[in-house]
This record gives sequence, structure tokens and C-alpha cells, in this order.
Amino acid sequence: MSTRAGTLVAAAVTVLLAGSVGVASADEVEAKEVIVGEERVEAPAAAPDPEPEEECCTIPPLQYFDRTVNDVTSWLAEPGREIILSTGLSTAFQWDFNDPPNGKIPYRALSTNEGDYEVELFQLRIGYNLDPEPGEVGGNVTFDAGRIARNVKADWNGSGVIPDTDWEHQEAELQEAYLLYNVPVGNGITLKGGRFSTLLGAEVIEPWLNPNFSRGYLFGYAIPFTHTGGYATYPLTEMVSLSMGGVIGWDNVTDNNARPSGIGQIALTPSKYATLTLSGIAGPEQTCAPKPGVLPTLDGQGCNENMRGVFDAVLNVMPMEDVGVILNFDYGSESQASLIHPGRHAPWVGFSGIATYQLDDCFSFALRGEWFQDPQAARLKAVNDAGDLTGATVWDVTFDAKAMLSEYIYLRAEYRYDGSNQKIFTSRTNDFDEIALRGQNTVAVELGYYF
Repeated sequence: MSTRAGTLVAAAVTVLLAGSVGVASADEVEAKEVIVGEERVEAPAAAPDPEPEEECCTIPPLQYFDRTVNDVTSWLAEPGREIILSTGLSTAFQWDFNDPPNGKIPYRALSTNEGDYEVELFQLRIGYNLDPEPGEVGGNVTFDAGRIARNVKADWNGSGVIPDTDWEHQEAELQEAYLLYNVPVGNGITLKGGRFSTLLGAEVIEPWLNPNFSRGYLFGYAIPFTHTGGYATYPLTEMVSLSMGGVIGWDNVTDNNARPSGIGQIALTPSKYATLTLSGIAGPEQTCAPKPGVLPTLDGQGCNENMRGVFDAVLNVMPMEDVGVILNFDYGSESQASLIHPGRHAPWVGFSGIATYQLDDCFSFALRGEWFQDPQAARLKAVNDAGDLTGATVWDVTFDAKAMLSEYIYLRAEYRYDGSNQKIFTSRTNDFDEIALRGQNTVAVELGYYF
């Protein structure tokens, strides 16, 4: 018998012996010898359990943080508890090379302060069964703290002015609090009711969930942040889903007028490499009483008839492995909302494109280009070098590099250039005089975690 054949037979006999040992321990099996022909062959020892591998990008001792997170989230998710715990923290330093007089970066959504290292956002999210099967219930609560929390504040008292109450001045906000129920009809109709983030847009409030640290003009000025109300989602097929419902308006908890707004979305998933969402919102958003703060020139006239509407389209594609492209288009308008020509219709339009590249498990890059036009100053409320409200066209080019220091902790750096057709960006000279410019350069460094 050849050596090769003998080895094969030895392996087969070993398997048979291992199966026949019954209650014998693994150590006893490993100690046995097998005689094949005239050769004495030692049975192969059982392979030891592999040690858990650390992520290639984990910097000691950050692995202890990751292990603790995994232990806690696994314990909460066990049957009988099934609680979803998610949290994130974003801290950042930003610098505007224009050195704006008030220390705030002009026309920057959510995060505006420069020159200090501050907490951008701390978020705690507790959920249960966020994708319920027919007949099941679920829910979620998301609490925010930090300066982003103040910048996404809802109108809690319906005055049309934010902030004008003690709570609206606080750097804390209840971003979401909703319940879910899947009605067992057809493919299942999922009902969501309460307070929730908007269906519109390519970017979200949480910095760690966006390719870029700073949010674009479309996120900050073209669409709302949150809603209070409800909507239903029905999957027509595996590739087509329809959502429709009603809310009390843009970023409101208490309505600032007497009529709700309608929201809707068609979500298309033709393949795992592409998704397209077509979303919209329409309804009156102008304040009736007390004295309006958004459009004081109207003094509340037509507050329940002057309609505001936005159409939003977001396309996500992955043309190659590790390469992603996000395209976002928004068109909005509002009746009698012009701040330059009171009583005139006010439109706004914008487009953005974001390209992402995942170099490996640890490093990724994102490049965003964006263009936004607000000819009637209804959204940006841009001010020119003469101090007058002006229609403006703005754009930005933003580049980010992100490094995962562990499975959950990350470091990100960003460079951004903003430009405009008007001199709307302010700068402070060496003599502390203010001048107006058509552009600004900013940099940011962010350190955070999320899971």
C-alpha cells in the first residue's frame, strides 16, 4: 500500500473510531493510535478553538471598548429582551479661514461654531422590533444632545419662531418617539405614528451616518428635519414600496396653523446595487398666530392656503465594489413666501452628488459637489455686502478622509469650499473691520463613535 493510500485509510479509520467512542472524552480519542498495515499512525489532534481576531484597524486598548459594546448589545438582544441599543458621539474642531466676526460659519446647516473643540452630537437610541412582521408591534425613542440638537429643534409651541421657549433654547431634543404596527393585510401594512425623521433627503442628522462631516445646503435649507404625525408603508413587491401619510408640518410638534401636510414616498430597489426614492411633502407651513416670525410681511394672511411643497429624488448606486455614488435632486416652492418681493411665489432648487470609496476596513473617502439656488431668499435668507436680503446661488465642494480607530471609534478630517454669486460670506480683517466675500474655506477634524 502506498504512503498516500495509507494516509487516506488512516483518516477514514480515525473518523470511524471517533464515531464509535461513545461517551469517551475528546482527549481519549486524541490519545488513540491507529495501525494501518504495518504502519503506526497517530490520530490527528482536534484543532483548538481559534482566538477571536481583532479588527485590523483596532488601536490598543480600544478593543476593550469594542468588546464591552458587543457584550452589552448582545445581552440586550437576547430572546425575552430583544432591545435595540444604539448610541453615537461626534466631537469636532472647525475653522473658517475667513474668521467670521460672530464666530459662526455662515450658511452652514446644523454645525456652525468655529474655533472651539465642542460636542457636536450625543445620541441615545432605544428601539424594539423596528421591522415588525404582520401582527407585530415595535417602537423607537431617539434622544439628542449637543449643538446639533439645538439646531434641529422643532417648534414645540406652534409659534413659528425657534427658539422662543426655555426648552427650545436647550441643547437637547427628542428627535424621535414613535410606535410601529404591521397590519396583517396582504404583504403587511406598517403603520408609524409619533415623532420621526423626515423621509426626504440623502443626508441625515447623525454625522456618523453621512459620508461627509458637514451637511450640505439641500439638507439644511431645501427639506425639513423631522415631523410629528404618521404614515403607512406597503411593499407592493420585493422591489417597490409605497409610503403615504399626514404630518402637522415641517419641524413642528404643535402645528403653527390649522391644516396638516401630506407626505409620501415611492422606494424602488431594482437590485442590491441600486436604490431610488422619490419623496414629497406638500401643505401650508406659514404661521397664523400669534405674530408670525417666519413671514412677518404677511401678518398671518393666507396661512392656511399658501402651500409649500418639495419634490425630492435620491439615487444610490454601487457601480464597483467599494465605490458608491449618491445623487440627490430637490425642487421646492411656496406661495407668497418671497422675502425680496413680498407676495411673490418663491421657488428653490438644488442638486448634489457624493462619491465614496472604501479603501479597506479602516479607511474611506468621500467627495461631495453641490449646487443650490434660492432666488427669492425664502430659504437661505442670504444677505449681501450692502446688508440687504438677496437671492443667491451657492455651491460647495467637500472632501473627507475617515479612519476607523476600532470597530466603533473613528477619526475624520474634512476640507470644504463654499462659493456664491453674491458677496454673502463675512470676514474679519486685521483691523477688525468686516468685509464681504463670495467664498469661504473651512476645515474640520471630528472624533467620535457609533454603534
